[in-house]
Amino acid sequence: MNYMNSLPKLLILFCLISNISAQAQSNRSKVGIRPYPRDSAHEATGGGTVAHWKPGIGNYDDVLKPNNYTAKHMDVVKGYNGAFKTKERFFEHYIHQQGKDWVDTNPKTNKLVQTIRLHEQEGNEVKHIIICREGWLYDKENGDTGPIEGDPRILHQRDVDDTRKVFKDAHALGLIRHDNYKLIQMVVHPAVFLDDPKARAIISTMDGICVESHQFNRYWPLGNEISNPEEIARGAKWVLDQGKDYIFYYGPYQYKECETYTDFLERDWLRAFWERGLPKHHKNMYYYLNAFPHSCGSQRPVGPESDPYSYLGFAKWLIKELEDGK
Repeated sequence: MNYMNSLPKLLILFCLISNISAQAQSNRSKVGIRPYPRDSAHEATGGGTVAHWKPGIGNYDDVLKPNNYTAKHMDVVKGYNGAFKTKERFFEHYIHQQGKDWVDTNPKTNKLVQTIRLHEQEGNEVKHIIICREGWLYDKENGDTGPIEGDPRILHQRDVDDTRKVFKDAHALGLIRHDNYKLIQMVVHPAVFLDDPKARAIISTMDGICVESHQFNRYWPLGNEISNPEEIARGAKWVLDQGKDYIFYYGPYQYKECETYTDFLERDWLRAFWERGLPKHHKNMYYYLNAFPHSCGSQRPVGPESDPYSYLGFAKWLIKELEDGK
């Protein structure tokens, strides 16, 4: 066999395989995580010190190491560096409507600008800003809402316009790196934004949608009005068809102390969403894990990632599930 004559063909084959692999990687859905608890205090960008939320569950500063799979392969992280390799960050921004009617348009005092600035000063890039009106949640009788009757979280158009303007002004002053950032509307209902023309018009000026899916309170059981997989899938497909980003903000999860818990319930729910139409593989699809110790799920361990019941074990499973295309 003439190995020298075979080399060009082998090189072409290697390049084709590499290109296919790179394309598959760029088109896959991405995974992010809200990592609590941890030791390090990040008062402005992460929520402060919440070490040992419950005795025995550990924390990310102690459990996650730089050579761990999840540390190397997590795409986006909420407000925390730790051992995670990625520099891409997401965070939540709530307009509470308590004592202030509208967005602060002064770039030097705007809280959102300050948060972006702190992330960037730590060497990170802001990937998504999950934003909503939230006054109604804190004061159900008098708390202000957005303009959409069926979903109080959706912003006023003025909120969006003023926020875009303050980004440009802050960038012009050198306070932040960019003159615009991705605003992702967090919603209550999975599809009101699609069915209400007024809501759809507002969403069209934003960069995507975030839908929460807890395993507690009003989201239980799976399939009710706001945890209906078909409705969530319908909204997600529309968002992705518009070229926008869709964030499935999943968790917190139940655990063994919950009376309604079954083994790997968090995976079963996710499979149910996929089976009933939630896109599993799409370059603009993001699965953000709300890995937050809560209620009877608060004894779930942080790690290690070799423990399939832990937060890191679940995150590793999900990353591999999306990468392998299973």
